[in-house]
Amino acid sequence: MRGLKSYNTTFASCCISSVIQAIGINLTPLLFVSLQDEFSISLTKLTFLITITFTVQLLMDALSAKFIDKIGYRTAMIAAHVFIVIGLVMMGTLPYLLPSAYAGLVIGTVVIAIGCGILEVVSSPIVEAIPDMGQGKISLLHSCYCFGYVFVVLVSIIYLKLFGRENWRYLMIFLAVVPLFNGIFFAFVPCTSLDEQRGKSDSLKQLFFNKYLYLFAILIICAGASEQAMSQWISYFAEKGLGLDKTTGDTVGPLSFALLMGIGRLFYGLFGTKISIKKTLPFAGVLCMATFLIAVISNSAIISLIACAATGLAVSIMWPGTLDIASKNIIRGGTAMFALLALGGDIGCTIGPSTVGFISSVSPYALKGGLAVAIIFPAVFFIASMILFKVDKSHDYQKLLDEYKAACDNHQDNSLSD
Repeated sequence: MRGLKSYNTTFASCCISSVIQAIGINLTPLLFVSLQDEFSISLTKLTFLITITFTVQLLMDALSAKFIDKIGYRTAMIAAHVFIVIGLVMMGTLPYLLPSAYAGLVIGTVVIAIGCGILEVVSSPIVEAIPDMGQGKISLLHSCYCFGYVFVVLVSIIYLKLFGRENWRYLMIFLAVVPLFNGIFFAFVPCTSLDEQRGKSDSLKQLFFNKYLYLFAILIICAGASEQAMSQWISYFAEKGLGLDKTTGDTVGPLSFALLMGIGRLFYGLFGTKISIKKTLPFAGVLCMATFLIAVISNSAIISLIACAATGLAVSIMWPGTLDIASKNIIRGGTAMFALLALGGDIGCTIGPSTVGFISSVSPYALKGGLAVAIIFPAVFFIASMILFKVDKSHDYQKLLDEYKAACDNHQDNSLSD
């Protein structure tokens, strides 16, 4: 058990929790066509499952600002895993046990979303609080979400190929093993908090008076909307919109999207000290607008899918980059800041794919019409990131952090001498 006392195991468990979050959020959309074929569920109802996922996560983000510090990071993390295990099992069983299959899917979706919402809030501050992790750790954590997405796409492709689309429910139950074991694992790793590392965090009232918080909120709302508007619909778009078979569509579409997003986040996590994030964010917004536009206007299925996949690279830095720069700016933000930003991110994750789905259901251009409207999200992200680039250009976040740590050390030394 000695190896479990290292904070490296804490970071590893948090990374696995990002993989689990990817399973919870993305597995159901990958099975939309199977669900539609077996239960005759409409596109509007399938869209509502996505809306439920992120609405419940949004609710958990709002509540987490109050209760996570009270119950502790470890308890919250383990509880999140329990919810996801139960939810995945429900997804695979309740549609066949209840009179309404759709009601079973809704219940399972809600339970999974509760767990994913808690993970969204608690994972980042746990990693941020790990001593001597260095810059880019948040991006490394979020890269694991992307590689988790790759994992769930590959597993679903292989599973459905071997056992048939009609046996999708057993895949849900099989994947519940991952959060089961990681929840047990996290019970034994070291866990510290931001308050222990940085001193007492700002209150919610103090955070609301911070002028930067609202700019970061706009950025992360648009980041979540841009990412999930494409992520949640790319599999359906490949099959129904471009007429590709399930295996080809998922390989070129969601798999490439997630892989490129993970590579972008991994690169920033490893080389973040050499990258100006305030200059990179506007470029990401422009690139994302371009990929959405190409996916919409191209008459070539392959070019459209390549554009969809390239969106993964474009959005890769948006979410972790916003969290990274927010953590450097609002040093005493603590769990409440991460909860509020997670709330903003999940508002975006709710608005983005829901907008695409609802517009698609009424547009004569189907899913391309929905994706065309979604271009507004990276456009607003670009504008907000340019404002961030202009505001307080000379602000040195690392210097501010060093000065804050020095002040804390001096305070501790004075306390000891007294």
